[in-house]
Amino acid sequence: MDASPRSPASNGGRGDGDGDGDARPHVLVVPYPAQGHMLPLLDLVALLAARGLALAVAVTPGNVPLVAPLLASCPPSSVATVTLPFPSSASSSGLLPAGCGENTKDLPGHLFRPFMVSLAALRAPLLAWCKAQRRRVTVVVSDMFTGWTQPLAAELGVPHVTFSSSGAHYLAVSHSLWRRLPRRRCPDDANEAVNFPDVPGSPTFHWSHLSWLFRLYVADDEVSEAIRQFFLWNLESSCFVANTFTAIEAAYVDRPLPDLMEKKVLAVGPLSDAVGHCTDRGGKPAVAPASVAAWLDAFDDGSVLYVSFGTQQALSPAQAAILADALARSAAPFVWAARSGTTVPDGFEAAARGMVIRGWAPQVQILRHRAVGWFLTHCGWNSVLEAVAAGVAMLTWPMSADQFTNAWLLAEAGVAVAVAEGADAVPDAGQMADAIASAIGNGGASVRQRAVELGRSTAATVAEGGSSSRDLEELLSILARQS
Repeated sequence: MDASPRSPASNGGRGDGDGDGDARPHVLVVPYPAQGHMLPLLDLVALLAARGLALAVAVTPGNVPLVAPLLASCPPSSVATVTLPFPSSASSSGLLPAGCGENTKDLPGHLFRPFMVSLAALRAPLLAWCKAQRRRVTVVVSDMFTGWTQPLAAELGVPHVTFSSSGAHYLAVSHSLWRRLPRRRCPDDANEAVNFPDVPGSPTFHWSHLSWLFRLYVADDEVSEAIRQFFLWNLESSCFVANTFTAIEAAYVDRPLPDLMEKKVLAVGPLSDAVGHCTDRGGKPAVAPASVAAWLDAFDDGSVLYVSFGTQQALSPAQAAILADALARSAAPFVWAARSGTTVPDGFEAAARGMVIRGWAPQVQILRHRAVGWFLTHCGWNSVLEAVAAGVAMLTWPMSADQFTNAWLLAEAGVAVAVAEGADAVPDAGQMADAIASAIGNGGASVRQRAVELGRSTAATVAEGGSSSRDLEELLSILARQS
């Protein structure tokens, strides 16, 4: 275990800070090692560091590179990294195989749940690190998937704040599930309705659209019960901080919610918009942003479709073939960011008006290009926020996790059109082509206009005096009271 040399006045790997006389809040930040979770929390770290706080980010060795852009952009002596050994198969009760990846992007799906539980083995070494510091930790901020940090904070005698990389709506829905444990009346009916009476609007979702973490819950199972406990511990936090904003989620942040134990939700997003943009945020792009921009420059405003399904979801060969067929039939120009493992048909790029990026794409820069008017997306929350901030309308194909509730939220806001749903769906190519052609054409004009208007509201949200800026200042005040 060690601390980065960027740690204030680091001494022998202790990460001690500037000494006993430094009165700044000393915030311990514990991310969850998944791209979609880590990046927005690191964005929040950058905002807090820029406002004078001292922070220590706890990571395992395999995730240190994801912190490097943050360290390079933050003021000197403001951010430390606490590098903890990744839990071995022994320390994690044998839940993970030897040589397991340290980030969900490197894991097969069946290991996601045991991976989440195994990370709780970091609590003991992290507590030892905290107790070894001359300068005490004053508050713990952690991802909602690392609820095991709440008892860590309690043992240190400091407040705990839960961060959600998802929206406040999903935050409420997911914690409602773990509190209430709704049971299925018809186990064979994937479309059985589940009601959420305490969530504003009392929404109803199909069983198959709920969090897969919850759908796999089995009473008295070690992994299931541990995950439930993580979420219940979150409810003991001082408050929640969400990567969202009032223009799209006012109903869920303007008043305390019963499913979150009446705790305040501070909406500080979109964080990527508030921080500014770094081309290697999350990874080195497979194609230079300037090259993509030069290609897009040849097209009219709003005439290009951007396609991406995030870092976790690889399309099956059948799905990729259908998507390629639909793009070709639609005749719409496109940029397709194809995740590693996605089979793009041979000769496809030459036969269609498009660009295929194999690997990490400079998504924010693509969405902000004037030529891009629509985004075919899996509705991961980071992607949703980046599209909303850019004023880009969406064609939705939710597949898992929070994506179904996110798609519902976008439809309610009138900035998205559904084209498919489900990780196993193989949509009709002709129907998808028609939906794409209609969206790019006059048929999507009203939806796109609402997206443009929402994008303007987003810019005002993060500007000085905007709602997200005010909530960030409230968070700073909460953190400063603990120093």
